Amino acid sequence: MPAPHTVTEASEVLHPAEAAELAALAPALRPAAFARAWTRKEAYLKGLGIGLGADPSAEYVGAGPLPSAPSGWFLADVTVPDGHHAAVALRR
Repeated sequence: MPAPHTVTEASEVLHPAEAAELAALAPALRPAAFARAWTRKEAYLKGLGIGLGADPSAEYVGAGPLPSAPSGWFLADVTVPDGHHAAVALRR
């Protein structure tokens, strides 16, 4: 789970709508929401085969409780132990 100051610093690399979702949350809830968005984004970008070589702010995957898959993709959170987040992205 990222530290609160990491979330503040790293939010600028998220899609503007994801950054707005984080900003709307109570500070204590932001690290978990950031971790959700980041793991979803990583799964999607790795699925594209480009990883973090692409601009992570270009695609919206959501920071809320349910992911928002880009067109043509399936995106889901994976259940893992508390304090961790994981996601999977599959091209349809």
